[in-house]
Amino acid sequence: MKKIFLTPVILLIGFTSCKKKSDNKDIPLGTISVSIAGTTTTFNHTAKALVGSVQNGFGIQIHGYKKDPTLSLTDVTIWIISPSPIGTGTYTENIAGNPLVSTDLFQEFILGVGNVFSSYYSTTNPLTVSITAISASSVKGTFRGELKGLNLNGDSTTIQLANGAFHVSI
Repeated sequence: MKKIFLTPVILLIGFTSCKKKSDNKDIPLGTISVSIAGTTTTFNHTAKALVGSVQNGFGIQIHGYKKDPTLSLTDVTIWIISPSPIGTGTYTENIAGNPLVSTDLFQEFILGVGNVFSSYYSTTNPLTVSITAISASSVKGTFRGELKGLNLNGDSTTIQLANGAFHVSI
C-alpha cells in the first residue's frame, strides 16, 4: 500500500520541480535587449510600441533608446506592417514583401555621430520577429537577424543581431 501512495507523490514532486525554460526571456516591461555582434545591449529608456493603421493594413513600431536621448542617441526600431492585424506569430522579411519587417539600429560614437544599420533582405540571416504575447497594453516577443550599414570609413559592413527580446507597453 505504501508503494502505491509514494509513486504518485514522487511523480508529483518531479513534475512540479521541473520548470519549462522560457524561450522568450523574462525581461522587465519597458525593455528591449539584443546581442549585437556578440555584445548584449539593453534599450530601456522610453522603450515602447506604437500600434496603428497604415494604408491598406496594420502596423506596429517597437522602439527604445540605450540611454536618455540627451546622453546617447543609440537606439533600435523594429517595424512590422501587414495587411492583417498584428498578432502573435512569427514575421520574417523576404516573404514576398508581405508583411514588411524592418529594423534600424543607430550606434552613436560621440555627439550624434555614429553608424546606421538597417535590415536589407538578407538571404542567410533574415530579420525575424516573433510576437509571443500582445494585448491592448503591451507586446512581448523575440527577434534576430542581420543588418547592413557603413562603418566610419564608409565601407559596407554587416552586423548580427541575436537573442533579441522585447517587452514594452503600447
